Amino acid sequence: MKRNRITFICPYFGKLPEDYFQLWLNSCEVNEFCEWLIFTDDCTNYEYPPNITPIYLEFDEFRELIQKKFSFSIALDNPYKLCDYKPLYGYIFEEKIRDSEFWGYCDISDCIFGNLKKFLTSEILEQYDKINYLGHMTIYRNDYRLNRLFL
Repeated sequence: MKRNRITFICPYFGKLPEDYFQLWLNSCEVNEFCEWLIFTDDCTNYEYPPNITPIYLEFDEFRELIQKKFSFSIALDNPYKLCDYKPLYGYIFEEKIRDSEFWGYCDISDCIFGNLKKFLTSEILEQYDKINYLGHMTIYRNDYRLNRLFL
């Protein structure tokens, strides 16, 4: 059974923003109904809260994770182009989000979170399959059919 939870998938390759990344982590911590998976090659020692999991790998390894889901050669030469793949994360990372009612993506470099429950109420989550549409933070219902609409 899925928990009423959101899993955010956040790839970030290169140096994480030292001047405020810990603040970003702290802002995520207060949203215990969410979890964040941060795929990164930056092994700097930060204080990761329990609802954030850093997954250390190189960009080429991350690219291979995506490639394994497709029978054709993907076009992903540099981390900047990951923005083109964001709507596919529900399909690409379906094993990692299987226990979540929702999944999404958000920017590490543009967001500091407050109490998301004030905006992502039960009524909103029950009513919509997709919440927001810009890259700063977008959330999708974790549904087999919805995660494959791009196909």
